[in-house]
Amino acid sequence: MVSVQRHLAVLRSALQPGEAERLWIRAERSAQGHAGALLLTDRRLLFSGLGFVSQSQEAWPLAAVAGVRVTPAALELQVLGAPEAFTGKPKDLQALAELLPATAATTASLADELERLVRLRDAGALSAAEFEGAKRRLLQ
Repeated sequence: MVSVQRHLAVLRSALQPGEAERLWIRAERSAQGHAGALLLTDRRLLFSGLGFVSQSQEAWPLAAVAGVRVTPAALELQVLGAPEAFTGKPKDLQALAELLPATAATTASLADELERLVRLRDAGALSAAEFEGAKRRLLQ
């Protein structure tokens, strides 16, 4: 089993110049069953994890994270309109959720969410393919 420190090293190596680390926690990406680490920076939420036969490494701009809520079992959120869930120690999940931008904790209307996606695309935070995928998921 790969240690969480190894995942954290991978995430830290992916930081952009000037990007500041805020908090990291041990976490499991529920749908994939990948155990690893979540790292919150001043710009992005990153995950590195390993499962039995696969691995995942993701980096999401904070502006693409919405609908954050902590349940007794998980940290649930929407990333580009797609659901994500992470499990871990409840106090760690709560601490991470509290550090996410306040705008991520609000539920936007469909029109608001589409406008947000357009702004992200226009600002260069989303590629055309990412924008189309997020829009498709949102409209389903």
